[in-house]
Amino acid sequence: MKRLGLLLACCVALAVAAQNQRQITVTENIAYRTDVGPNTVLDLAQPLFGPQENRPAILIIHGGGWSAGSKNDMVYRTLMIDYALKGYVVCNMNYRLVQEAAMPACIEDVQAAVRWMKRNAKELGIDPQRIGTYGHSAGGHLSLMAGLTAEVACAAGGAPPTEIGRAGEWDDHKEWWPIGYIGKCTTPFLVLQGGEDPLVKPNLTEDWVVKMQRAGSSVDYVKVHGNHGVAFDQQLEFTRPAMDAFYARHLKHDDPTVSFEQLKVPDYGGSGPHKAVAVRERSLADFVVYRPVNMDAAMTVGRPAMWATGPVKKEKLPVLVFCNGGCMDTSIGYENMLADIASYGYVVVAIGELQMFAQHENDKHTPSTMVVKALDWITQQAADPASPYYQKIDADRIAAAGHSCGGAQVLANAADARLKTYLILNAGMGKMTMADASAKSLKNLHAPILYLVGGTSDVAWQNAQMDYKAIKRVPVVLADNTLSGHGGTYEQPNGGANARMVRAWLDWQLKGNAEHEKLFIRGDLTGYDAFTIMSKNFEKSK
Repeated sequence: MKRLGLLLACCVALAVAAQNQRQITVTENIAYRTDVGPNTVLDLAQPLFGPQENRPAILIIHGGGWSAGSKNDMVYRTLMIDYALKGYVVCNMNYRLVQEAAMPACIEDVQAAVRWMKRNAKELGIDPQRIGTYGHSAGGHLSLMAGLTAEVACAAGGAPPTEIGRAGEWDDHKEWWPIGYIGKCTTPFLVLQGGEDPLVKPNLTEDWVVKMQRAGSSVDYVKVHGNHGVAFDQQLEFTRPAMDAFYARHLKHDDPTVSFEQLKVPDYGGSGPHKAVAVRERSLADFVVYRPVNMDAAMTVGRPAMWATGPVKKEKLPVLVFCNGGCMDTSIGYENMLADIASYGYVVVAIGELQMFAQHENDKHTPSTMVVKALDWITQQAADPASPYYQKIDADRIAAAGHSCGGAQVLANAADARLKTYLILNAGMGKMTMADASAKSLKNLHAPILYLVGGTSDVAWQNAQMDYKAIKRVPVVLADNTLSGHGGTYEQPNGGANARMVRAWLDWQLKGNAEHEKLFIRGDLTGYDAFTIMSKNFEKSK
């Protein structure tokens, strides 16, 4: 074996190590088995900082169609160094290719590498119960197989073939493929997939994910635009944070740079300039936060000229609290709209757990006090220097929106001074009482309010009309998408026309974009076919 010591082969990695005052050793070409030939070797990266025993570990498995590829690929070497700098012990392995030894030799080699890591755990300074795996393409397949057959703590795969997808000898052996192991598995999985992958078909990947989830297994699924290079050299701004959170969660590595436990990319990140993700924050149980994947970039106001000097102007991101229809504890039916809003420079805090796929049989009602919990969290994060949202979100620009019963939850909290505007979607109180709100709640309004309904077929249409007439003190707009019904357009790509109306209101009320006055006050409905709109009390608010 060849010991490189503290000095890494990659200059970039060395610079990172120096910058963070973190040092690692890399040992190359260690044989993890000696009974089958020279290719069963791995490289080992060990942190020299932090605890030197019982550390979490990651095994990296290269791709290449089981017939090519190597641990020496710069992508895998860089990944090894990156995770070692984060405090993991990392092994980067080779395995026998199919021209050297037929399938399932490569699967057996991965199992052998895991056994080697466990057998030498004390010498390596690792906890044998905290070993995770990662691989891409063929390596993704082998990583998932390790999760299913090698008793690792977690397994992640990028573009992983879950079945061969064509007739032939390999297809006759279901035990070589993840599809042959459908059932409840104690190992958590992370699957990263490109939506346009021509080699590993997304429908086959999703079929395995859904079947495993329905069987009771924990499978996180991140699907983004891209082809077979997703999670290898494409879309790393999405896939790498998902991996960081996955390993931090399941290998129990305390990484203060990872504040969230789970990540999803709804509707490919929205239509805006700042692609958005949905995350489950450790500090906010039972909510989903939709935000730009790069909040710093989303804060930039305008594009400075190439020759401009001086600091770039930054503006904190406004916040939207969202309450779901039925007062349910999931926003999955609204994630297209909420991700789209976030992609235009907002942070959305939505009631309910993060779901990879809809699980409506488990949905539960939520109390209206959840709005207060969200507002308290926003206020705390904005003021906490240790929070990733510190100086990024604006606690003075908060809106609350809710669909159907969720609209009543918003009105139940109308008196909260932290709310600067309200959006009541396909909802209204009229003479009814729901979710701790009634017509009396309208007296607590202190900021502009938008009602958005779906024509006379919308069961909330009449109540919204009554509320509009009853509101005397604050500016109010009633927008009617006459053909959309009670469900609105929220599940359409990017949330449809209703989501554009919601974003226009937020841009006007929270970002001060006066251009939208022509829509909401003057009734210019260009681009909003089938809508009608009316407004009042704006002159009183000036």
